[in-house]
Amino acid sequence: MKAMNFFFVCVVVLTFAACSNAEDDRIEGNSSTFEFIKSLYGIESVTNVTDTGNVPAVTAEEMEGVLEALRQNGNITHECKSENVEGYFGDGGDRQSVKMTAEYQARTRAGAYLEEFALCVSLNFNVDKNTVYYIGTTYSSSADLFTWKGYGASLSTTAGGGNVFTAITHLYFRVSDQENCLVKVPVDFKGNYDFNTGCGTYNFALSHCRK
Repeated sequence: MKAMNFFFVCVVVLTFAACSNAEDDRIEGNSSTFEFIKSLYGIESVTNVTDTGNVPAVTAEEMEGVLEALRQNGNITHECKSENVEGYFGDGGDRQSVKMTAEYQARTRAGAYLEEFALCVSLNFNVDKNTVYYIGTTYSSSADLFTWKGYGASLSTTAGGGNVFTAITHLYFRVSDQENCLVKVPVDFKGNYDFNTGCGTYNFALSHCRK
């Protein structure tokens, strides 16, 4: 009877050890996969969380689906759209907004649908007697998987009279299966616009993608 009890205890101990090892391997596997994703898409850890706001929680795979959609469309350029905005600033001046939107569809590695999301930048100007005054930049997004933030934009004038603008924005994710860690991903926004012709192009691209 003692021998049977000893055998039963050994089986329980070995089973528990096997389960513990399997769980450890799973955790280590998830961590190594996450580190690979971070390196691949240029993901950065966030230390100062004061300005991040309410960042939604997602899995590492869901985050990867968003970033892969951005990567695949990083070389696509879009046409700018200019629109008049209600309200006047000064005598004979009116406000114009150059609106730039890009739409994406995020999927898992297996191809399952996650979410359609959009990034939008609006450059706001006051046009007064053929003189253009830059007012500011508005960033907005349509997404449930991340928070997107951008501040201002760098504008310069080309020799031909066009305007070139650039900005570095960030996507924020809270990764639920990595201890709810908070990360950010830099996204470059670049474009150009000619007020004389009303034409311009722009695109969004991951800043440090290695894929």
